[in-house]
Amino acid sequence: MTRLLTLVVLGLAIVSTLAEAKSKRIHVTARVVESGVTGDFAKLGDQRIISVDLFDKNDEKVGTGVGVCTLVSLSEMLQQCLNTAAFAEGHIFFGGLALPPETGAEAKFGILGGTDDFSSARGEVILVITPEGDIDSTFDLEIDSERRHGKFTAQ
Repeated sequence: MTRLLTLVVLGLAIVSTLAEAKSKRIHVTARVVESGVTGDFAKLGDQRIISVDLFDKNDEKVGTGVGVCTLVSLSEMLQQCLNTAAFAEGHIFFGGLALPPETGAEAKFGILGGTDDFSSARGEVILVITPEGDIDSTFDLEIDSERRHGKFTAQ
């Protein structure tokens, strides 16, 4: 019985090691390419739409992004946002509530999923509006190593 218990514990340890999630931080700067609003962004349901290019710390373009934010509260001017960041290795989908964008504003979103290398991604994204109007973007990812298709190395 002791041998059986030892084998079961050893087997569980091996399985948990194989299924271990890997942490990854991606830091990029989003620069607005195009933006617009539906309506005058003063009534429920009005939307703000944005497309961006994503740049790494060496100012090399590493991806693109899009976002749609819908006004859901007039009293607080809260927006419900759904966003996609597209990299060569796959897409990351994220969303949540945010206040209107202004210099220094910070929005924290949950990662909803992804494609390709990011198909098992979970975590958070923090976006901060810079004085230049860019969006400082940090993706803190947990990626299930068993489901990961390749390696994402850009930072």
